[in-house]
Amino acid sequence: MIDAPSLVCVDVCDYPRLHALLAPHLPESIAILGTYEQYRDHLSDIPIWSSFSLEKSPPTLFALFMLGPPVTGYQSRLFCSADRCEDEPTPEQEAFIASFMQASLRAGADHIAATSSTELQDGKLLVGAIHNKWRNCLGALPLAIINAPCRKVLLPPSAARVFADSAGDTKLPPGARVTQLETQDIETVLSYNKIARTAEYVESRLEQSVCIRAPGPDGQEIPAGWMYVHMDSSPGQLHVVDAFRRCGLGSELMRRIVAVRLRRAEERARRTPDEPADVTEGWNAVDVEEGNAAGLGFYARLPGWEQGWLCFWARFAAPE
Repeated sequence: MIDAPSLVCVDVCDYPRLHALLAPHLPESIAILGTYEQYRDHLSDIPIWSSFSLEKSPPTLFALFMLGPPVTGYQSRLFCSADRCEDEPTPEQEAFIASFMQASLRAGADHIAATSSTELQDGKLLVGAIHNKWRNCLGALPLAIINAPCRKVLLPPSAARVFADSAGDTKLPPGARVTQLETQDIETVLSYNKIARTAEYVESRLEQSVCIRAPGPDGQEIPAGWMYVHMDSSPGQLHVVDAFRRCGLGSELMRRIVAVRLRRAEERARRTPDEPADVTEGWNAVDVEEGNAAGLGFYARLPGWEQGWLCFWARFAAPE
């Protein structure tokens, strides 16, 4: 018999315990650890609730809910210790997760109401990268909107350095140079977004971005392709302008954005040698909509990348 979950707000001083707790659950725990990595210096922006007190030893079954930072529109994450188990969830586990999610949604909504004037889209909170094993029980929650499943595609730490170091200039257009995205690029980036992002969000990612600039048709330099590291540490927003496609720029951008993450970890290790260099332990992960043959094919051609589990994104209304 599984006890009903409690809901404990994790104190900021206990956040470092998250690494010790969740590192053994990588890569499945990367959705939470990736966000923690990005906001380690601004932990008050990411409230976390747990099904147990982090001052105690974790039970076999536990869950964590992380409310996303305001700049993301409070895009949130859920992790359960049963995510790593390949077996189908038991009815008791499903009841545990459904109950924990409802309590977390209520806590999240209360936090937003108390700290911000921002209103959630349609009154619902977006929760991303949930393990697909919870699709049925969470889809049964009132007013839940469950999106199509995504395939998690992973670059293990053992392959990351070799992958990043294989970047080269031979595939770059003549006269191209590699830079970061800059403030004046934000409007261009937003105009190509398939998933709506705010200018504030894109601006927050500039320091962890790659932009390949090349002479355009009139000779003036333009952004030919770009990508950046998302708030959950996943490489994303990959885009190559039509005139520069089918030349290998996509794979070059991927190699260079992984290198950005590696450099950031090295800088952290030098700055704070007593802390983990990267709480994701060097994992990289992206979500590709299941059935997107072109997207999955792209990653299949990248050395070191491998397919993982199914996950899904969903919007949930907080219970009354």
